[in-house]
Amino acid sequence: MNRSLLSASAASVIAVAIAPLPALAGVIEGRVSDQSGAVSLEGAVVRIEETGESSSTNRAGEYRFANVPAGRYTLVVTYVGADAESVSVSVPSQDAVVRQNITLGEDVAVVDNVLVVGQRGALNSALSQQKASDKVITVLSADAIGQLPDENVAEAARRAAGVNIQNDQGEGRYVSIRGANPNFVTTTVNGVRLPSPDSDQRQVPLDVIDSDILSSITITKSLTPDVDGDSIGGNVEITTLSGLDQQDIFFKLKAAGIYTNQVDEFGQRYSGAFANNFLDGRLGVAATAAWQKRKFGSENKENDGEWILDEAVIYPEELELRDYQVTRERFSAALNLDFQATDNLLLYAHGLYSDFSDQEYRSRVENKFGDPDFSDTSNGSLAVIEAGDGDEDAGNPDPYEVDRDIKDRYEDQLIYSIVGGAEFAKDAVTFDISGSYSYAEESEPERIDAGFRAEFEEGLFGVDVSDTLLPSLAFPDADAEAAYFDPGNYEFDEVERTNGIAKDEELAFQANLRIDADLFGAPGYVKTGGKIRLREKSYDLDLAILEYDDLVLSDFMGDVDYELDRINPVVSPEVFRDFFFANLDDFELNVIDTALESTGANYSADENVYAGYVMAQRQFGAASVVAGLRVEHTEYDASGFTAFEPGAADIPADAELIAEDDGDEVYARAVDAEQSYTDWLPSVNIRYDVTDEVVFRLGYYKTIVRPNLEAAAPRILVDDEAEGEAGNPLLDRQKAHNFDVSLEWYPGNKSVLSAGVFYKDISDLITSTISEDIIVSGVFFEEVETFINVPDASLFGVELNYQQPLDFLPGLLDGFIVGANYTFVDSEATLVDGREISIPGQSDHVATGIIGYEKGPINLRFAATYRDQYLDELSLQEDENGVDIDRIVDDHLQIDISAKYRVTDQFQFFTEFKNVNNEPFAAFVRSPAYGKLNSQYEEYDWSAKFGVSFNY
Repeated sequence: MNRSLLSASAASVIAVAIAPLPALAGVIEGRVSDQSGAVSLEGAVVRIEETGESSSTNRAGEYRFANVPAGRYTLVVTYVGADAESVSVSVPSQDAVVRQNITLGEDVAVVDNVLVVGQRGALNSALSQQKASDKVITVLSADAIGQLPDENVAEAARRAAGVNIQNDQGEGRYVSIRGANPNFVTTTVNGVRLPSPDSDQRQVPLDVIDSDILSSITITKSLTPDVDGDSIGGNVEITTLSGLDQQDIFFKLKAAGIYTNQVDEFGQRYSGAFANNFLDGRLGVAATAAWQKRKFGSENKENDGEWILDEAVIYPEELELRDYQVTRERFSAALNLDFQATDNLLLYAHGLYSDFSDQEYRSRVENKFGDPDFSDTSNGSLAVIEAGDGDEDAGNPDPYEVDRDIKDRYEDQLIYSIVGGAEFAKDAVTFDISGSYSYAEESEPERIDAGFRAEFEEGLFGVDVSDTLLPSLAFPDADAEAAYFDPGNYEFDEVERTNGIAKDEELAFQANLRIDADLFGAPGYVKTGGKIRLREKSYDLDLAILEYDDLVLSDFMGDVDYELDRINPVVSPEVFRDFFFANLDDFELNVIDTALESTGANYSADENVYAGYVMAQRQFGAASVVAGLRVEHTEYDASGFTAFEPGAADIPADAELIAEDDGDEVYARAVDAEQSYTDWLPSVNIRYDVTDEVVFRLGYYKTIVRPNLEAAAPRILVDDEAEGEAGNPLLDRQKAHNFDVSLEWYPGNKSVLSAGVFYKDISDLITSTISEDIIVSGVFFEEVETFINVPDASLFGVELNYQQPLDFLPGLLDGFIVGANYTFVDSEATLVDGREISIPGQSDHVATGIIGYEKGPINLRFAATYRDQYLDELSLQEDENGVDIDRIVDDHLQIDISAKYRVTDQFQFFTEFKNVNNEPFAAFVRSPAYGKLNSQYEEYDWSAKFGVSFNY
């Protein structure tokens, strides 16, 4: 389907939708607020008793009924945490516009979009929006986000049912919804799709955006045709503050200190928010900003290789000791301008800017045990190797090789977006149009990776594997031990100087038309629209591999605090960086490796999506049905390079020589690839109000997820042994049929108990693979790491959620609030070799439990978040029986605590503790005989925040 055909189809759909509609009738509109009128209530359900038609209020508390015949009606308003309110309203004529504002009783605990007024207000606001929605959603208001020590959007989202996150350095980064891979999850800010700064992913790292600038987070788990159809897991919608939400000036400041126990360092965090309306409430201005800087770190042990499973002894092939020292700085800001030009026309411009940087120093020691000769002192829990000079004729063992290196990396990730648009509503017609631009970037300027190496030709060196998840070094030979820790024995190997930049940008335009009407004798609406998304992603790597003679570690020696083992001496990053740039001209370039690594990594890709849809909603008494069809046409065009080092692989005739040194050569050629395809994506969502307190939902929708742009880019790297890596331009998009059934009970209109079942039938799941003796994009490999589609996969799950204020308890106990959610997921995918696995990144069990207490000035919160283990990487090695075993990330339980004390209506002191149980990150491979074997183990320790907030 080409673009002109798609445009014609959309125009035809609009014409068909409008043609049969009856003459327009009157309009009833208004605002729902608390008793004072100062706080708008989003998610309140307004129902016309005589017709059964219902409408939910938007973030400004506004509701609207179009196509209402002349007559007298009763409006019934319900909101979680409040008694229902009824008001009478009269529509005097067919073309009348009647405004009826409604206030709810004084007993309502409400929450302004940013103003923190308590846990009950947060619960009421979120549950009201969830109850009123035609889709399956979970809402986290700003107040709920502020109750716990959540640094960023990802950490805030993990409290929602069905959500878990993947961490980086102990801080949440990527969001997974209902067990789906984070690449199956999309992210929007104020309706604008965010690109990813990561060079190789679609998933958006949500640690880039500070949680203090948010108004709300909505997790959408089922889709309708008027939203992008490229999400199998769901969407994370981030909303920022609007000035039109306020009836008066709003102002908030927050200042906090941060303490990290792992490194015994302090940091700071500041945030502010302002919102107000001007010009008699027609112009809304809102601005928020947050800045944070903190030092933290981690201690790590991992095996960068296989576990050797000998009958007499087991040991890791390459045991690494790692220490991380990180300085993280984050700045986020949002500015929203909304102008109610007329009663019918709203103009707006919304912007978001977020900058996230890490200065990371990683000290590493690589102990390369390889395939050694064992000493007779070895036993089942201690592997002792004998080092030698490697003289095969004399039968001497190989040297024992140890590397000590430093990674000195400054990484900056930037995300910003801007959207401008208009919304027009008159009589039964609602029309909106918008244009947006979003940009993401990741840069690594002047990264340095420098290594020193020692080869020990005598002595005994060991590894204690009595704890296979945390093996440790052992030194049965005192002389060998002294030599191991002597910095003078480590000679300079090489340094990599890296300047890399990844860019991802998207320009989008969309328009939507909705017409409210009686559809076959019942209230409803018809909606249609179109969207164009023009995306460009690229990665440019400038890498130089350099060598230098006659340097030893003792000239650059440093030390770090490291409790997991003995890691010192390490390379001092400051001393080496100063020396490197002062003597840069004296370093010798490794021409061959530099050309091969740099050229094969670069790529650029364009992905343009042209979409249109038509949908309708109709009331069937207490039931509401939303059904429709979306079509998305995708055009993909990418370019990359094939880089060859002559050897086992044949050099194509059109390849050009790009580097030569001492008889070694590197060839390269430019490669282009393109694809186009069209997807038809139907959906049906049914919502049935069994009673005022019980809601039943049933849904089906079809979605896709396109390949990661880097995975599909035509980039190939082949070394002189015909081994390397390659993108796969022939990857198909992943497709899924999604089914949802749920039942929600809101007892007493102030709590929720819900249960849902979901199923996803996925085809063409993409996974990485290592293949042998294969041709990829016309190039022969003896071994290649690439990406493939596997035939089929499925995902089944059950989601439970419970939240309730215990205000029925006597005395001081009525301040308790409890909440818990649990998600069970079972998935299955079939690989090309017939092996069945679970979908990578999917945990079987995810749960969150929260206990809160709010009474007078005291506000307390305790939260425990649990994630089960999940498959991370396929076929890491073979076990002792020759069977492939995979890398598994172990389960994770984290406990967080917060305490707040309100001194006055404006001032509040707070303290928060994160990861108080010092839960580590652990990954392993599992052996039938030896159990869990270390792949990675990392500790972060606990951290705390303490500060004061002021609001007006």
